[in-house]
Amino acid sequence: MENKFDKILFKFIKTLISLLLALMFVIVIIGIFFRYVINIPIFGTEEFARYIMFYMVMLGSAVAFREEKHPALLFVIQKFPIKFLKVWNFIKDIIIIIILVIIIKEGYLMAVDEKIMISPALRISFFWVYLAFPIGALLMIFQIIANYIFGKKTFKIE
Repeated sequence: MENKFDKILFKFIKTLISLLLALMFVIVIIGIFFRYVINIPIFGTEEFARYIMFYMVMLGSAVAFREEKHPALLFVIQKFPIKFLKVWNFIKDIIIIIILVIIIKEGYLMAVDEKIMISPALRISFFWVYLAFPIGALLMIFQIIANYIFGKKTFKIE
C-alpha cells in the first residue's frame, strides 16, 4: 500500500516536470518569434530555457528511477536466474544511492561555492542553477527507496 505522501510527491514531481516543459516551450517560441520574426531578440531566453531543461533532467531522473524506465543493458543480465537478478538489482541500487549521496554533497558544495557568481543574461545566482543537483539526487534516492518500501521493484525479463 502506497503512502499518501509518496503519491502526492510523485504526482507533484510529474506535474512540475510537465509545467517546466510547457514553460520551456513557450520561452523558446517567444525567443524564436522575437529574434526571427520581429527582429528584436529578447536577451536571456536561451539561458532561461537551458536552466529549465537542467531542472527537468534532474527531476525527470527521479521519475525514471521510480518507474524503472532508466536505460539498462538487459541483454546480458536477463540471461541470469531471477535470484541473481534480485541480488544484482539490490547491489546496483546501493551503488547508485552511494553515488547520489556524493552528488548531493558535492552539488550542494558547488551551489554554495558558486552563489556569488551571477548568470550573464538573467542575473540570478548560480546557486539556484546548481541546486538542481542535490534536489534531483535526493529525489532519486527517495524514489529508489520507495520502490522497495511500496513493493514497486520489478525484475524485467524479456
